[in-house]
Amino acid sequence: MKKITFIISCLLLVTVSKAQITITNSDMPVAGDSVMLSITNTIGTIDETLTGPNYNWDYSTLTYNSQQEQKFDSPFTFPSIYALLFSVLNTSFGMENRNLTSLPIPGVTFSAAYDFYKESSSSLKQVGSGYTINGTPLPFLYTADDVRYTFPMNYGNTDSCDYKYGLPIPTIGYYGQTGHRVNVIDGWGTLITPLDTFQTLRVKSIITSSDTIYLSSLSFGSNVPQPKRVEYKWLAAGKQIPVLEIDGTINGTNITLTNVAYQDVYHSGAGVNELAENQLDFSLFPNPSSDNVALQFSLIAASSVKITIADVIGKTLASVEEGVQTTGTHLKVINTKDLNLSKGVYFIILQSGNDREVKKLVVQ
Repeated sequence: MKKITFIISCLLLVTVSKAQITITNSDMPVAGDSVMLSITNTIGTIDETLTGPNYNWDYSTLTYNSQQEQKFDSPFTFPSIYALLFSVLNTSFGMENRNLTSLPIPGVTFSAAYDFYKESSSSLKQVGSGYTINGTPLPFLYTADDVRYTFPMNYGNTDSCDYKYGLPIPTIGYYGQTGHRVNVIDGWGTLITPLDTFQTLRVKSIITSSDTIYLSSLSFGSNVPQPKRVEYKWLAAGKQIPVLEIDGTINGTNITLTNVAYQDVYHSGAGVNELAENQLDFSLFPNPSSDNVALQFSLIAASSVKITIADVIGKTLASVEEGVQTTGTHLKVINTKDLNLSKGVYFIILQSGNDREVKKLVVQ
């Protein structure tokens, strides 16, 4: 009898360990989180389309080309130009978008993108973006949100949305996009990556979109259909973002991979795409403070540096450093009384080149 009970218990353990999971908003990122990603452009001979219930995906042989640290910034720390449209009232966090490389408009230099998200118990959706065009950051709200996930997420769920945004570009014209997203949770099971083994849900997203372009100088506009896109995302409990994501464009029955990213540990010397968060050593002491605060930072190469102080609603209160700094360690002393900082919470923002780090300062 004991032997039979033991066998039944073992079978139950195996069944539980293989049971499909449910993903909710509690498994998503919150402001202040950060995740290290390894990036590659190939998955070898693996067929990324294969999926199903209780499936085993083995991506353990992936090899990174570079790494990125994905940060989820608080609305309290958004640059002032973005804070005009995005705050805690409509945004949960913002994050840098490194996958957009150009806009299909003559005469436009596109150098950076920043995305804004709103998270609730029922969904995670993109509510806006900011593009740096011809050197000027231009924020804009979506007129129809792009719903990335609908909660709770379980195998077999399907949802869709129609999103839309438009961006007037001074002296140039207008750029906008309309799109349709279909999300299908088409698999659950065990995923193996170079980092670890995870119990996951897999989400397949198909996105069809069309750009709207208007050039003021030519008084001419046009709608330009974009290639159909596919996103495969493996989600695990408590991991904030996909532990593996494979993106591509669809041409007939062929899929061309455009991006492969998986959660990983930091690897020194991983490549030129590492972020400054891995290159900067930024610290404050003492913290909390009632008088002088020493800010210490290190640079691996000479770079422009700007240090500002913002309040809890993101308003810039003071600039305490701006200029080019040499390689090595630097120390800046901030006197809270000279800056008229009363008791409370503030944010020290260090900008080095194109990268940015934020730390909380408590004044007693």
